[in-house]
Amino acid sequence: MDAGDIFLKWIFPLLGGIVGLTMFSVPIKAVLRARRERVLGSLNPLPFAAQTANASSWIAYAYVLAPKDLQASALIYWPNQIGMMLGLFFTVSCYGLATTKVRDRQLAILLFFAFVIPVIGAVGVMIQLDQRGLQLLWGFTANAILLLYYTAPLSTIITVLRTKSAATLHFPLAIMQIFNGGLWFGYGLAVSDPFVWVPNAVGACTGMLLTTLILIFKEKKEKTSPGTSEEDGTSSTREFRINGVTSTDEEAVLDDQVAGGSRVLGGGDGSGGRA
Repeated sequence: MDAGDIFLKWIFPLLGGIVGLTMFSVPIKAVLRARRERVLGSLNPLPFAAQTANASSWIAYAYVLAPKDLQASALIYWPNQIGMMLGLFFTVSCYGLATTKVRDRQLAILLFFAFVIPVIGAVGVMIQLDQRGLQLLWGFTANAILLLYYTAPLSTIITVLRTKSAATLHFPLAIMQIFNGGLWFGYGLAVSDPFVWVPNAVGACTGMLLTTLILIFKEKKEKTSPGTSEEDGTSSTREFRINGVTSTDEEAVLDDQVAGGSRVLGGGDGSGGRA
């Protein structure tokens, strides 16, 4: 193995794993702040559910790759194991702070992948695919989900272009996506694995697009406060049902003060219960 092979087959994936973990970890500060302040602001929680599903599918791919290439399996497995745990933490942390509409979307994404991923695994077992067949099955599955994960921030591009504000885009995450995609793209070419280099090439290009938008609308982004975002549906004011009428948590507190704490949420029996 010459120096070029060592660089491409070891250094690139190791750096890719480190950058991938950094990319997975970028939202930690924003999520912890949201947990502390009980406000999501402009933080979009939907990609976190996609992150969980993406990492889960690559863990499965690492399993079926192990008999053929244990080194590649380990390099793919560990970053995605940690990424899956972080994705679950981010999703659960943001769930209670989002609007009902966003919570429903989060739940739908998680339930969809909780059904699809085990079914794909069951199909591979029941039709008794060989190692190559399982690698193809999970390779296509992981690629499809990874592309969804990489393009998840694109859902906000229309809003960015309409408002001329990049407040809903995260600059460090976009930069990490470029480096992560580029490194794994190089590794995928080195080991001739299109399941690795194709989606990561798309991911690097997506990161460059997001970075370009952030730079174009940087001034407006800096002037935008991190308050609630009604336009993109991620406002973090908690909603309650008060006698059949939707109310935010701030309004609920005011009503409690006026009514002396005897108001009933979700009913009118005067029992003082709180949902």
